[in-house]
Amino acid sequence: MTDLVDHSYRLRRFSRAMAQLTGLGILLISVAMVLVFVIPEWTRSLLLARLGMAGVGLQITPDRILAGAAVTAVPMGVILYGMWQVRALFLDFAEGRVFTPATARRLRDFAAAVLAQTVLGPLSSTALLIAFTIGNPPGSRQIGIALSINDYIALIVGGVLLAVAWVMAEATRIADENASIV
Repeated sequence: MTDLVDHSYRLRRFSRAMAQLTGLGILLISVAMVLVFVIPEWTRSLLLARLGMAGVGLQITPDRILAGAAVTAVPMGVILYGMWQVRALFLDFAEGRVFTPATARRLRDFAAAVLAQTVLGPLSSTALLIAFTIGNPPGSRQIGIALSINDYIALIVGGVLLAVAWVMAEATRIADENASIV
């Protein structure tokens, strides 16, 4: 019995810390994304990180920055939504709510955000390249698709999380059903 209490205490303590860390991450990511499109050197660094060598010679102009911010807003919105869901999940765990329909739904929504990134990552990289070269003269416009091992890992992790969310929902349903019999 004390082992169960110890695990519950550790889960609650860990979950509180993770909720705080996730909340901080939401704030920092939001601020960083604004700064990336306000500070041209950061914009260039983002382009290099997302596009590799294709981003080296791209011109940073106000209209391209605006287009890049619009392109980036979609995957960032999905990331922030997913992080909000996982923060709420950790807060539920910190309060002792582990196997509930709400926790299963939050885990499922976080998994969906992770899975969405597997598509949004390569699409947004392509859209960024187009946004920063569409105004170039014919022959110097670019299009490309960037895939990385991170996209594959996100697909696998998102799939595992989605499966765990389904298992969690089923376990919750069975536990509720059993409780109603007794």
